[in-house]
Amino acid sequence: MRAIAGLWSSSGPLPPESCLSMLRAMSPLPAAIRQSAQGLLLGSSDYRPSPALPSSAPFPGSPEFVADLRIDNHDDLARELGLGQIASDDEVFAHAWARWGFDVVDHLMGGFALACWNAHRQTLFLARDHAGERPLHFTRAHGPNGAFAFASMPPGLCALPSVGHRIDVGRMAHFLAALQTPSTETFFAGVERLPPAHWLKLSPNGIEIRRYWHPIDARPIRYRRDADYIDDFRERFDRAVGVRLAGSEGIASQLSGGLDSSSVTVTAARLMAAKGQRLTSFTAVPVQGYDGSALPGRFGDEGPLAAEVAGLYPNIDHVRVTASGRDLLATAERDARLTGQPTFNPTNLLWVIAILDGLRSRGLDVLLQGAGGNATISFGGLIGLSELFRRGHWIRLVRLTHELRAGGYTSWRGAASWATGWIVPQWMRRLYHPDMRGFTLTFSAVHPQLAAKYRLEEKALAEFYGVESSVASVRRSFYEYFDPGVNNGAAAAGWQIEQRDPTLDKRIFEFCFGIPIEQYLVGGQSRSIIRRAMEGRLPESTLRRTMRGLQAADWYLTVGAARPQLSAELTRIERSPLVRHVLDTTRLRSLLDTWPETGYHTSRVSDAWHLALTRGIAAGSFLAQYDPDMLREDGVATEKPGSTPGS
Repeated sequence: MRAIAGLWSSSGPLPPESCLSMLRAMSPLPAAIRQSAQGLLLGSSDYRPSPALPSSAPFPGSPEFVADLRIDNHDDLARELGLGQIASDDEVFAHAWARWGFDVVDHLMGGFALACWNAHRQTLFLARDHAGERPLHFTRAHGPNGAFAFASMPPGLCALPSVGHRIDVGRMAHFLAALQTPSTETFFAGVERLPPAHWLKLSPNGIEIRRYWHPIDARPIRYRRDADYIDDFRERFDRAVGVRLAGSEGIASQLSGGLDSSSVTVTAARLMAAKGQRLTSFTAVPVQGYDGSALPGRFGDEGPLAAEVAGLYPNIDHVRVTASGRDLLATAERDARLTGQPTFNPTNLLWVIAILDGLRSRGLDVLLQGAGGNATISFGGLIGLSELFRRGHWIRLVRLTHELRAGGYTSWRGAASWATGWIVPQWMRRLYHPDMRGFTLTFSAVHPQLAAKYRLEEKALAEFYGVESSVASVRRSFYEYFDPGVNNGAAAAGWQIEQRDPTLDKRIFEFCFGIPIEQYLVGGQSRSIIRRAMEGRLPESTLRRTMRGLQAADWYLTVGAARPQLSAELTRIERSPLVRHVLDTTRLRSLLDTWPETGYHTSRVSDAWHLALTRGIAAGSFLAQYDPDMLREDGVATEKPGSTPGS
């Protein structure tokens, strides 16, 4: 992976230092800059040292472009374009852009963020891959010359003096309430995210942004036999994992006790074993002293379950990591500097960083994941019950519900909610749903006045307990709210590690969205596609497990150990007018002073002392860092006299 950046102004040439400052904010390595006569600056910098800087001109007369590329259909494109198999991804892309121009995105598979210049049309073209594996951000005309700028990560754009670090308070409020934001907003005013599967065209006529692909539009896939669906899936999944093994000798995987990461891991192990290669798999386990408790219906220690998977494959080296000894605050602050956003779950971040540190200490540079599996390979399919109800197939609905209930995949009440919930108004469901009746923002540290201004409780209730109206709406939301780009960029910038996710492969999306919804419930089991496809590859216990793992189940130990540091940090950040405007600092102080002795995995305790406390202080540290009404002396934030909250 590499950081990319650029600026364009119709009023003439720009100083190269502007582009260099953006790249330096994202990568410490030397940058390559190209400047054209049309007022265009393009630059890139690798995240890891390489013998030579990446070239933006792979052949004489090459189009002007800069790109962060991993082309998974490299060989197919090279053949189609008449290139040798040793051609780099940059060379393949340059020829593809020269042939297809703006339509190049329809021919690429893999992870990419790119910016290309069409001199004939005086148009700058930006695009991200279909699943958002590579990040890309932009800011509209800014500064005295009205320049448009783009960069891989938000810190790159914030390095421009005309952009800076102006906090978007509305975005922060919704973040604290755990609300999804499908728009282009980021935490900094003026800095926007180009969503996955979107392109942007900038010309003298203005800016145009459009989506170029959506899995909901996948061509229908229909077979006569259930087994044919599994054969097709296995072929696609093996290919999706296989192409993500290319280009590195240092492959690792994240291995939990669930289906997604286990399926990725064992498929990689099978493919690597055929070449005599070994796979290192990392599992996060609780710190010493963990009592084994977890939220109802969840398990907290995934170590033994992951070990059972790894034990089936002699070429898997299984490594357990913990959050022990890691600084909760320092870890969250570093993450915020890399990503340009506050940490959503600081306790989860501890084990994520433990895995990245484990890779780097072993000289590994690629981490395979299955984070996108909920939208694809392990989609539950229970929304399919609503389709049976709509069509009047009630006998079949009752039989399937009986089978699902017998397997522990749902209850009669749960099945009824999936089948008919879409016709019951929210006010009526609130009468009989206990969690809805007592719903409040106890999991959030957002200031009550801000919560009221943005109607956060109302929005959260609708989002958390809303019932989707159709299969299409459920599938659409799973896809549109997932964007791994910034986290992938942080892993590359901070650890020189590329995170690759086969569950986000375009061909996997097209299969999973193209097949009948009933295929996810075949055999009376939810997530039926992946369960059937992994028979013979995963242990029977993994295939039949209905309980889900609980990440950071040891949170009460790591947060409890950090209480003195959290208290000191709260004392520091509550001097910020912006922090006091956004956060309920009085409640945060009360939570620190009333640490519970039991009940760590009840919703009452977990919501308040785990989620609200840690996310709130992490957000406060982020806000205080960029509060314009704070003075900084010897690295300590203090309030300016007479200051007022910023926005």
